[in-house]
Amino acid sequence: MDVLNDKNTSIIGIWGMGGVGKTTLLEEIRRQAGEKKLFDMFFMVTVSQTPNFESIQQKIADMIGLEFTEKTPEAKAERLRWRICEMLKEKKLLFLVDGVWGEIDLEKKVGIPYGENYKGSRIVLTSRSRDVCDQMGCKPTYQVEGLNDDEAWGLFKGIVGEIVESADRKHIAKRIVGKCGGLPLAIKAVANPLKEKSLSHWEVCISELKGQNLKSVVREALQFSYDYLSKPYAKEMFLLCCLFPEDEVIDIQDLFRLGLGFGLFQNTTTLDTAMAEADVLVDYLKSSSLLLESDREGSVLMHDVIREFAISVASRDKHLFLVGTHQEFICWKRNHAFTRCTAVSLQIDVVPEFPYEWECPELELLKLEGKDKQPLVLPSNIFKRMEKLRVLSMTDIQMMSLPASFEDLKSLRTLCFYKCLLKDISIIGELKNLEILSFCDCDIEELPKEIEKLTNLRFLELTNCKNLRLVPSSVICNLSNLEGLYMRSFSQWKVGKDNASVEDLKKLSSLVALEVCIPNDNLWPDDLVFRNLTRFKISVGDAFYHEDEHLFSHSSKILELKTNTTFKEGFNMLLKIAGVIHIEGTNALHNLNEYNSPLLKCLIIKKCQEMKYAIDTTKSAPLIVFPLLEILEICDMDNLQELYLGMLLRESFGELRKLILKGLPQLMNVWKNPTEHASLQKLRVLGVSCCHKLKSIFSLYMVRDLVQLQEMKVSQCEALEYIIDGERNGDGHENLFPQLNRLELENLPKLQRFMSSLNALATSANCGSGVLEPFFNNQVAFPSLKRLTLSSVPKLMHVWENMDGPPAHVSLQNLISLDIGYCDTLKNVVSCERDKTMAAAEEIEVGRNTAEVIIFPALETINFHNLPNLTSFFARNGTLFDEKVAFPSLKELNLYGVHKLMHVWENMDGRPAHVSLQNLFSLDIVDCDTLKNVVSCERDKTVAVAEEIEAQGNTTGLIIFPALEVIHFHNLPNLTSFFVENGTLFDEKVAFPNLKQLKLYGVHKLIHVWENMDGRPAHVCLQNLISLDILECDNLKNVVSCEKDKTVAVAGEIEVPGNTTGVIIFPALKMIYFRNLPNLTSFFAGNGTLIDEKVAFPSLKQLKLYGVHKLIHVWENMDGRPAHVSLQNLISLDILDCDTLKNVVSCERDKTVTVTGEIEVRGNTTGVIICPALEMIHFRNLTNLTSFFAGNGTLFDEKVAFPALGSLELGVLNNITELWSPQVQVESFCQVKTIVVEGCSKLLQIVPPRLLQIGIETITVKRCPSVKSLFVLERLAVDEREASLTFYHLKYLMVCGLPKLEYIFDKKVSYPAMQKLWISDMDGLRDIWQTQQSSGSFHQLEGIHVERCHKLLTVVPSYLFPELQSLKRILIEYCDSVEVIFCDDSGQLLPATVTLPHLQYISLHHNPVLGSFCHHKCDFEWPSLRKVRLYGCPKMENFPFANMKAPRLERVVSDSTDNEITGDTSIVTGDGFSDKCYYGDECDRFNSRIHTCIIN
Repeated sequence: MDVLNDKNTSIIGIWGMGGVGKTTLLEEIRRQAGEKKLFDMFFMVTVSQTPNFESIQQKIADMIGLEFTEKTPEAKAERLRWRICEMLKEKKLLFLVDGVWGEIDLEKKVGIPYGENYKGSRIVLTSRSRDVCDQMGCKPTYQVEGLNDDEAWGLFKGIVGEIVESADRKHIAKRIVGKCGGLPLAIKAVANPLKEKSLSHWEVCISELKGQNLKSVVREALQFSYDYLSKPYAKEMFLLCCLFPEDEVIDIQDLFRLGLGFGLFQNTTTLDTAMAEADVLVDYLKSSSLLLESDREGSVLMHDVIREFAISVASRDKHLFLVGTHQEFICWKRNHAFTRCTAVSLQIDVVPEFPYEWECPELELLKLEGKDKQPLVLPSNIFKRMEKLRVLSMTDIQMMSLPASFEDLKSLRTLCFYKCLLKDISIIGELKNLEILSFCDCDIEELPKEIEKLTNLRFLELTNCKNLRLVPSSVICNLSNLEGLYMRSFSQWKVGKDNASVEDLKKLSSLVALEVCIPNDNLWPDDLVFRNLTRFKISVGDAFYHEDEHLFSHSSKILELKTNTTFKEGFNMLLKIAGVIHIEGTNALHNLNEYNSPLLKCLIIKKCQEMKYAIDTTKSAPLIVFPLLEILEICDMDNLQELYLGMLLRESFGELRKLILKGLPQLMNVWKNPTEHASLQKLRVLGVSCCHKLKSIFSLYMVRDLVQLQEMKVSQCEALEYIIDGERNGDGHENLFPQLNRLELENLPKLQRFMSSLNALATSANCGSGVLEPFFNNQVAFPSLKRLTLSSVPKLMHVWENMDGPPAHVSLQNLISLDIGYCDTLKNVVSCERDKTMAAAEEIEVGRNTAEVIIFPALETINFHNLPNLTSFFARNGTLFDEKVAFPSLKELNLYGVHKLMHVWENMDGRPAHVSLQNLFSLDIVDCDTLKNVVSCERDKTVAVAEEIEAQGNTTGLIIFPALEVIHFHNLPNLTSFFVENGTLFDEKVAFPNLKQLKLYGVHKLIHVWENMDGRPAHVCLQNLISLDILECDNLKNVVSCEKDKTVAVAGEIEVPGNTTGVIIFPALKMIYFRNLPNLTSFFAGNGTLIDEKVAFPSLKQLKLYGVHKLIHVWENMDGRPAHVSLQNLISLDILDCDTLKNVVSCERDKTVTVTGEIEVRGNTTGVIICPALEMIHFRNLTNLTSFFAGNGTLFDEKVAFPALGSLELGVLNNITELWSPQVQVESFCQVKTIVVEGCSKLLQIVPPRLLQIGIETITVKRCPSVKSLFVLERLAVDEREASLTFYHLKYLMVCGLPKLEYIFDKKVSYPAMQKLWISDMDGLRDIWQTQQSSGSFHQLEGIHVERCHKLLTVVPSYLFPELQSLKRILIEYCDSVEVIFCDDSGQLLPATVTLPHLQYISLHHNPVLGSFCHHKCDFEWPSLRKVRLYGCPKMENFPFANMKAPRLERVVSDSTDNEITGDTSIVTGDGFSDKCYYGDECDRFNSRIHTCIIN
């Protein structure tokens, strides 16, 4: 665990043979790291031998709430990496990656960033091979070896029992355990079969364990366990599990379907008993340690070692299972293995070349698993020779039609499609013997009518088929043998004349399992009653939403009703047998007496406004009510007064675990009578909210029953005065909630105390004098409490009472998190009215101080929000923590809006005031108006918490925060310093050796951040600093004070020729963000240059400067290296709103500096300033900037080089006339991909000729009034001008607001990669294409968007038609002069038939003179056209339907019509250019590697 905390560790490797316990160790790491709060989030994923990266990406995305819109794994990886990078700014993340078989780039393939750039990210991976760990760069690596003798014996004994200690067995047991070699997998495999077995079985076991090495031992142990499977079909069920991909969660329902089709469960007569038998077999295999529990309900896992064993068993003898990937498939074909096999499971990574016919006369089961719904075309005769095939399963495959030989599968019993895209499947109707048909998570629009011919069908599943619109009525009616019907995603009951109705379900007399969702109770026939259902999930009414889907795991009989009418007979029947009931919105339900079923496990009642009492026994003898109910939720019922009225017997609610009461404004009591009338001893979770008549939650009698209560949340109860109405006297205390670990009390305006008592009445009478008894007095204690939240409790003045004895503080010993907010009257957390303080756990010896200290020994997090009257934690002196309180485990301290606070810690001669500092990790102080210092500076002597840092000539001790990594100060207008009031935040009296993030926002009295001292102390904070953000600090002049002559080298001096002055180094600093610092003149020296030779940032990757108005230069141009050592790792440079900036690098010296070497420039021996890693530049509103280096109006000349620059974004640079000089070398900017230029008034051109071919993909130019041409060709030599130039990589071009530009494309430049063209607000544009273009220029063009170009007459010339075969979208909007879209030009007529095969969308808006598509009549053939929008084009009266072939056209929308066209209803996403655009801060660039994406 210590290695996980090491800042220099990024990826840790754990290796060992299969079955040794690597996964178990990984789970234990997760548990312990969670308990110690080492990380904020944990992600555990399994890679396996054939990784499914998209599945891993989706699992991580689900955990962080990320929805992918990207389609490719690479794009998803980039999106996931960006999100994780954003999270790493504030959180620490641990990724547990199990089962790595080979080297994988987790960052590129999955999107998990790691390495020195991401200190908050840790990866722990497991592998069977140390070599793999080494290839992955794991440091350190650990080998997992087997259990020692005692551990192995303990595991074996724990499974088999005490019988191992008997005289006749102990020696055999010892030998068996010894044979297992300490491998947990082997021990479990042999131990489980030996439970309750005779001695002879033990002797057989020892004789069979003969292995000479650990691998053979594991195999023999598993063989022994397998051989001892005695239940019928257990071995077959076990072998079926190996057909699923490695490490995949196996759904028990999937196993059941495969098993039933494969001939298992033949001794069962109904589908229901077969399902039950499958459940029993799975439990049996789990108890035999051959299957593992899964986190997902209703599913299991198979260990990869056990799967390997199962495959080997299944591949021999009579079974002959073939399990593999595309590579194995090729070998099978060569070896003719198909001819003998009985089962094949094939994972298809690439579409294989299937043989025309498979010679598989013995094949009974075929399982094909694809990827990403890849298209699969099967030969028509592929199933011709599969006469015995009984089970066919296909996953993640796209099939337009099923092969003709499908009808030859006469023996097929089970047909399953999972996550498939299916079109024509009508041939399924020929499979007359089919019994199970499943479409799960499939993209299917209608169930073919031919399914009605499957009269032997017993099971039909249409789960989660979200696009299903048609289920023919005849299909349901004719499937009279159907026992299981699952179609919850279908909602079109009785929609249209052909769709099925709920009435049709009456024809299914054999039905025992049903899952349906009926949108309206009126669709349910009055006489529809299901008397034989044993499994059901039926929803009637609008869609139901459940925050906790785990509710459904409580039963296989679930009923959800949303109806305003009296329950129909069919509903009443189901209500009496259901295990989970959710009733909402009915006025016919007066109480729940009638549905008091002993089978009920979960009951949710909402919006039943006629109900006054949930249970009413006043007219009957006392009842046992809901004896097995585990969850009860009653919500949003305006008239409910009591949960029950009358008498209940003791067994009532005996199993209740969770009780939620919400939105019950008339509820008078949570539990009215003493609990001898009902038992709540098993209640673990209680939630009460919006119950405005409640004055208390519990009576004292009731509380004594709540011995297992673990979580309690009470909120928004307007009249609540006490949690416990404790009507008794006395000073003794009780552990009333011994198991309570979480308590949340929020928005309770009248809450006075946790518990009322007679002896508190006198105290409360003194409220007028300002004395109020603390919230928790000496009568209640919570020995297990870990998390306490108090929010918006306005009458709260103190939380705990300061007592002489332990009762008031017994709640503190396990408290981990304390969150108090919006408590306006809170003065102290612990009452300070008594003289004597109390130590909860121990006394801390403090010099001559014998006073006892209140200790919170386990408290890790304190959050105080908006507490305007809080003066201190204990004493009323304006200092939060003094010597009377201690928090030895405190890691996070967050103070927001604590307005009377002057200091956080008191500066004492002894240790107590600072014992809270030793483990502090994060300090966040926001909106504390009166805060002057963090540590009080009123005493002379300072305290060293851990040690003194020796400083030359300085013997003064330091206040050290040894673990502090994050400091965030926001809006602290009176803060002058951390310790001494001198305008400098950190001086020589404080040290933060592990500080990584410092953010200062709105600290207006700050003049300097660090003091410049002759010795080291003032700079000890710098050595690990990674991120420095300073924002809105009006008076800041320098980051480091420049008032002393001598500077300090933290890590050593950088040798500078002729310069012996030390340099202040920030060795780990990667990000600097300065914003709105009007008086900042420099980092160190006040000369208008931010970074000079006195400071260095060798690790700097991102620099952001916004609104630093006195800045003239960023870097100083020195003869030596120091001023530029900050450039070598720089990735991103953002400079915005710096009015006085003239150059980025000062050009006042003659000699320039090369950071990594000189770039040879012809005829130029001057060194070049190189930023070798710089990927992105963003300059905006730099009105005085004349150049990056030389002040001549050219941004980049030959003196600078950025060979890694990918994105350049410029805006409002009014003194720049050209971006690059003609002399610039191609290799200096060889990686530029994106250029965005906006509002540069003097700019004349964009890209010089020599940079045309460097790989630019995206160009956006907006509002540059002086630009006459995008690409200046006149600077080329005469012979060069005659040659054609090719812009090989340009994909996207957007031009907007360039009034002097008359045309876009010159004939001398071709654009073979152009995909999208956007032109708008071009007042001078007359032609898009000046003259005929060279062949191949626009053959990839997909979209043309033209708007507000008022001099433009036509759009597309005729000669371009052969090039536009990829065109998908055309948008012409607000173009006053455009008459035709397609024009005949240069004497070349349009063809008689204009064919654009991929055109999908046409939009014509407000084009007043647009009359037609072309000058002369021709036919249009647009086979992919889906949608046409035609607005404000009065001269184009009709869209040309008469001479247009558009078979897939769905909709034409115009000024007066909105016509939906019948035909193919495939959906086109997006209107026009739906690609998302990102500019500037919108993309919120990655923290370390920055990419600006203008168009996806």
